[in-house]
Formats: sequence, C-alpha cells, structure tokens
Amino acid sequence: MKSIGRRLPLILRKWHGERLNAVILIGLTLLVGGLFKISAFVREAFIAAHFGLSVVTDAYFGLQLFPLAVAAFMFGAFALAFTPAYAEAKRRPGAVAWMPGLLFYGCVIGALLTLATLASAPQLLNLFARSAPDDAWEMLAILSLSYVPIVCIAIWSGICAAEGSNLWAMSMTGLPSVIMALILFLIYFAGALVNKSLAISMTAGFVLAGTYALVRIVRSQPFWAGWINLLMPWRFIEFKRFLRHLTASAIENSGYAANQFFILYFLTRSGAGTVSANNCAMRIGMLGYSLFTQPLAQLMQARLCVADRRESTNIFRRWLLIASFGVAVMASGVYLFRIPLIRTVYMRGNFTGAELQAVAAILPAWTGYLVVLSLNAFLARYLFATSQGVIYVRYMLCAYAAANLLRFAIASSVSAPWIIWCSVIAEGGAMLAGLHFCLRLKRNSRMFVIAGAEEICS
Repeated sequence: MKSIGRRLPLILRKWHGERLNAVILIGLTLLVGGLFKISAFVREAFIAAHFGLSVVTDAYFGLQLFPLAVAAFMFGAFALAFTPAYAEAKRRPGAVAWMPGLLFYGCVIGALLTLATLASAPQLLNLFARSAPDDAWEMLAILSLSYVPIVCIAIWSGICAAEGSNLWAMSMTGLPSVIMALILFLIYFAGALVNKSLAISMTAGFVLAGTYALVRIVRSQPFWAGWINLLMPWRFIEFKRFLRHLTASAIENSGYAANQFFILYFLTRSGAGTVSANNCAMRIGMLGYSLFTQPLAQLMQARLCVADRRESTNIFRRWLLIASFGVAVMASGVYLFRIPLIRTVYMRGNFTGAELQAVAAILPAWTGYLVVLSLNAFLARYLFATSQGVIYVRYMLCAYAAANLLRFAIASSVSAPWIIWCSVIAEGGAMLAGLHFCLRLKRNSRMFVIAGAEEICS
C-alpha cells in the first residue's frame, strides 16, 4: 500500500501530462486549420465583392468542381488508404520501396486527367457552365493543370500524417488556399483583374504547394534504388494491400463525386446565380468541417494507426463523442447567426440584399449536411483503419443512389435548398446504419469474451 501511495502522484502527473499534451495538440491543430480557413474566406469575400453572383462566378464555381473533386479524392479516399499503409510499411526496416512507383503513376494519372478534361471541354461547359462567358474554355484549361500538383500535395500530407506530424500534414492541405488568396490580391493590385484571374490564382496555389511537396517527397525516399521499383510497385505485397483498400475508398469517393455533380446539375437549372449562391452558403455552412472535423478526424486516424487494435473501438467512441458535441455547437451557431455571418463575409461591393436572402435560404441545408458529413468522416476513418472499409462503402453508395433518385423525383417542384436536403436525409440514414453496425459489433465482441470466460470457468 505504501508503494502504491508513493507511485500514485507520479501516475497522476503522467496522466495529467498526457491529457495536457493532447489538449495542446488539438488546440494547435484547430488554430492552424482556422488560419488557413480564414485565408479561403477572405478570398471568397473578395470574389463576391468584385464579381457578385453573376455568370462569371457561376462558371468559375462550376468549373472549379473538377480540381476540387480530385482534391476531395486525394485528401479523403486516398488518405484513408495511404496513411495506414505507409505507417505500417515504415514500421519495418528499410524504406517504403513502393513509394517511387506510387508517385510516378499518380503523376501520370494526373496528367491524363488534364488531357481528358481538355478533350471533353465542350461537353463539360455545356453541362456545368451553360451561361458561361466567352473565356470559359480558358478558365477550364487553366484549372485542369491542378491535378498533378494535387496528387503531390496529398502524398506528402499522407506521409506527414503517417509519421505523426499532424500539423505538417494539415499545413500542406491548407497552404494552397493561402497562396490562392495572395496571388489573387497581387493580380488585383497590379490592375490585371479579369475573369481568368480566379482560375489563375487557384491553379497557382496548387502548383506552388505541389512543387514544394514534390521536392520533399523525392528527398525523403530512395528514388534511385532501381527502375523496377519505379515501374512495378505492385510486386510488393504491401502495395497490393494498399490498392485493395484504395479501391474500396475510391468506389465510395466516386459515388460522392457523382453526387456533387448531380447537385451542380440540378442547381444549374434553377436559374442564374443559384450555383454561386449555393457556393457561398456551402462555404459558411461547411466552415465547421474544415475548422473542426477534418483536423480532429486526422488526429484520430493517426492515433488509430499506432494504437493496439483492441483499443481502436474505445478510441473511436471517445473521438466520436467529442466530434458530436463540437459539430452540434458549430452547426447551431451557424444556423442561428446565419444572416450576420453572410452579411459579414459577403455583404459588400456588388453583393446585394436579394443575393443575401438567396444564400440564407440555402444555408440551413448545409448546416444539416455539416453534421452528417462530419460524423461520417470519423466513421469512415475508424472502419478503414480496422479493415472494415467495405461496410462504409456499401452504406454510402446506397445513400448516394437514394439521394439522387429523390432529386429526380422532386426537382421540378421544390426550391434549391431541397437539392441539398436530399443528401442530408439519405447520407444521414447511412450514418445511423454505420453507427449501429459499430455498436452492434462492439456488443457482440463483448458477449463473445464473456461466453469464453464462462466456458473456461466451467
């Protein structure tokens, strides 16, 4: 008892230190994410003030969906599979031998996507920028140069996350937004602000950050170990396992991207300015996702990568509780103060009171989507980290199909916000099903342990 009494203060101090370090890490992560998000908001406010909600912004916000779809895949689906795979490979002696091949083929695929975008430009402009200005083709061509840099940024960010450098990982995904804002302001102060300036600044942000990421990747890996590793990375068992997980997450992300394109398709047919109003509402409504959900989900993923598998469920439940409380507070705040927020961010220059009301009408749907998407982000990282990603993929594909069937059924008789509410309803159902699966799995595993113990005792 005396020994325990002497050790108890040391144990308490250690526990207190670990909790304090965790709080500090979460605080720094949220602060860094907030700084990057502020730069993106400043850029959005500048665009709204100088261009309003017009055919120019409709075309830009519609066409930027293509590089953003690639970024969503690389920072989402790719990271789900790559970060645990790289962390597992780094535990073994030596370097990650398949890394050069992954970078090579990733850049090749990015270049092919650029060529495919240019080749199908007339069809894309007709579908997603029907009332586009004359220079819309140039805007699409400039934006299509972002694909390869996005691949490099995602790979280096995943390497940083797998090695425990969460702040560096977040900085890499947020750095392009800072560069985009700076480039746009430089163009404005130089007196050269034109329609294409929006696409130029966006692409410049990805290109400069991607160049830095490429240099860091090359310096961190033995790229000259042999051509066979570069051209045939699938020879390695770890790479094949990574591809299987990537295929599952890519299928879900393809459904997500298709769902976003369907949203854009229906909004495009709701009248001029609707796409821009939706983009403004989405920026404010999804603020909590980039400020809060993404940093915490990334921290949880890093924790799952190094934790014992038996502790993974407890880790997930703790982080899910924190996320649920934080997201609920943020969504409630955005909903209650939506008019002041819209006025503060956008109400200047060519942005009018009628446009404010158009954004305010769509914003509640995006606050609901914030809650659903945030909890699904934690659910996805837990299931993929525990090799159960196919469960998440199955639920979400059903949700995307249900949302779009619902849109086709009601699109002709409802307003623009209901295009978003369809996703909230369908993906919310998938979220509840996924959480029920995880809780049921936990309960079944506990019952199995109890039954085993009773058998041993008997």
